[in-house]
Amino acid sequence: MSRVSGTEQSEKNEPNIILVGSPNVGKSVLFNALTGAYTTVSNYPGTSVEVSRGHSTIGTQRYQVLDTPGMYSLMPITEEERVARNILFSEAAHVVVHVIDARNIDRMLPMTIQLVESGLPVVLAVNIMDEAERIGMAIDIPLLQEKIGVPVVEAAFARKRGFDDLQKAISEYDSSHKATFGYASDLEHDIHRLVELLPGEYPVHKRTLAILLMQKDEDIQKLVSDVEGERYPEIEKMVSSIVFERRADLHLRISLERKHVCRGLLDGVVTQHTGLRTPFSERLSTLSMKPLTGVPLLLIALYFGLYEFVGGFGAGTLVDFLEGTVFEGYLNPWAETLGHDYLQWEWLRELIVGEYGIFVQEVLDDLRNVGADRLVVECRPDSTLARRPQSFEPGGLI
Repeated sequence: MSRVSGTEQSEKNEPNIILVGSPNVGKSVLFNALTGAYTTVSNYPGTSVEVSRGHSTIGTQRYQVLDTPGMYSLMPITEEERVARNILFSEAAHVVVHVIDARNIDRMLPMTIQLVESGLPVVLAVNIMDEAERIGMAIDIPLLQEKIGVPVVEAAFARKRGFDDLQKAISEYDSSHKATFGYASDLEHDIHRLVELLPGEYPVHKRTLAILLMQKDEDIQKLVSDVEGERYPEIEKMVSSIVFERRADLHLRISLERKHVCRGLLDGVVTQHTGLRTPFSERLSTLSMKPLTGVPLLLIALYFGLYEFVGGFGAGTLVDFLEGTVFEGYLNPWAETLGHDYLQWEWLRELIVGEYGIFVQEVLDDLRNVGADRLVVECRPDSTLARRPQSFEPGGLI
């Protein structure tokens, strides 16, 4: 990755804060709050994936902050996820801040488990708590922290909530405490058999490598082959034996085991208050996701939103009002008066404010034409500030 000249030595001496999480959970908001205006954005070596780096001072300690591409799992599917995992495995982190959406905590917590069992120094930031509370969710943060074994911070970074608590968790992080999670006995037996065949030195816990080997992760296979050398064929044979013995999709099995662990972690932690009226936007969002109601809603939006509003009201009523009343009654006479008063040359007046001049033909026509379209855009809900919760789990990644 290209970096600013003269900063490499100082960056090497600064502890790393690595931000990870799924897309649209508020990582960028947190990154900007930590680093301010001065950041470096460059492509990760050998890819077109952008990685942002900046610096932050917490207390008296200066840190380098890395904002990784969005990822759903340590088992990568996309190039962005592969880059994010490479950063986690190659950059020595003081803290890895996993930012999740509180509204989808059950779907995002499995990746937290992956990060923790990898031996990474994790701080869990449960973001967008304001939206979760608005729909009646309550999350017992101290209980979740006790169960999961890593610092947990509740936050709404867009509203500057939880930022001080996160900084405190980063500066006071205790790397001596390690949490562990257990799966079914047969799966644990398979993991243990593989771990015993990995005597080499690795950047993460061998338990994570064993699980990824069973999931046929090609990058991890290459890493283990490079480290273990002539011992790798025995490891490969063991993986094939485990896959044959189980006769099941180990990727799915491991995913289900993590979900089971998450259910135990969230038992008594997340409660949903009843009796609260669901906001209209949430009800409309839910209806739009169901084919039976979503298709009629789409047709209604197309007919009334585009045909009637833009085509009828916008291109008809609104344009007639703008052209006949506003422009011909006020703006055109005003422009012509200014032209006669301040433009001495006849040809210049005709060019600017004449019947076929630039002002009439270009400026006013453009204003008339975009009026209705712009009104539609301004009236719609802001898609970046009012994002709906993630409604699917991509490909069983977690």
